[in-house]
Amino acid sequence: MGNYPATGHRPNVVKHLKKTLRTVVIILLLITNLAFGQEKVSIDKNVIKYEIKDEYERFDNVEKSQNDFKSLSISFVNNSNLEIQNSYSAGFIGYDINFQIDKNLNIMSVTYHYWTDNIDLDNPITYKVKSANLILNQNPFNKIKGLRGVYDLKIEHYQNEKLIRTVDFKGKMKTFKGFDKSSPEYEWALEQNNIESDIKNQYGVYLNPDKVPSLKSDTKKLIEEIKNLKGYKPTSLKVYVVINEKGKIENEPIRFSGNMDKDLEKEITNLLIELTEWYPACVNEIAVKSQIPLIIGLE
Repeated sequence: MGNYPATGHRPNVVKHLKKTLRTVVIILLLITNLAFGQEKVSIDKNVIKYEIKDEYERFDNVEKSQNDFKSLSISFVNNSNLEIQNSYSAGFIGYDINFQIDKNLNIMSVTYHYWTDNIDLDNPITYKVKSANLILNQNPFNKIKGLRGVYDLKIEHYQNEKLIRTVDFKGKMKTFKGFDKSSPEYEWALEQNNIESDIKNQYGVYLNPDKVPSLKSDTKKLIEEIKNLKGYKPTSLKVYVVINEKGKIENEPIRFSGNMDKDLEKEITNLLIELTEWYPACVNEIAVKSQIPLIIGLE
């Protein structure tokens, strides 16, 4: 540095270096934000029809359907970005896919979250959407009614910060809000949802039986016994339970909503099994396993 002549060249070099550094910083920022905010929603009025069976997972908001395990929710965030959420829930397992889109149809973020009761707490899996391709039939900022679309996601699965697999997910969605309930499109979606009424999850539990289970026994003694247990208990308990063909609550899988001591959960589980009797769910008049949310008021 001591060899520079006193002609103003050294300040020019410093200025050039500062400019170069600013450029590098800008490039790094662009690389960091490249995943989303750079990808745009495609608009194609002839996007794949919703009312056909294909390889895509279907999500809609058909009202009063017997199956609401796969749902569609559309809302505005801070009156600017549009949020589209597709969710699946079977009581003990499920996932949520969330898109946020700005007014220029840039995809600002896409998230995927899978949850289950059968989780390895020592080696949890996290998820990152590597890429997203979303096609809608119309600009949702101009019109929501009749909105439909398809998307392809590449989802990376990480365990202990190590990439273990990349999975492709294909979904399609359509909002039926404001649709004529006698229209062929609405009736198709309703029928398709009802057709899935006999599906079972990985535990052999029917997700949407023809006849839901109902309580046969009295809950008075159950509530008294729960109140007598030591430890923090909320004013009401919400528990997802599986009721088997014999009308008994099974020990697992079982999921308590909210935070509660694990030992207390185990004691309550034992009381639920011991002190309740149920009329089991039925599919085609045959008793089957099913799961329900059970709410118990303790006040």
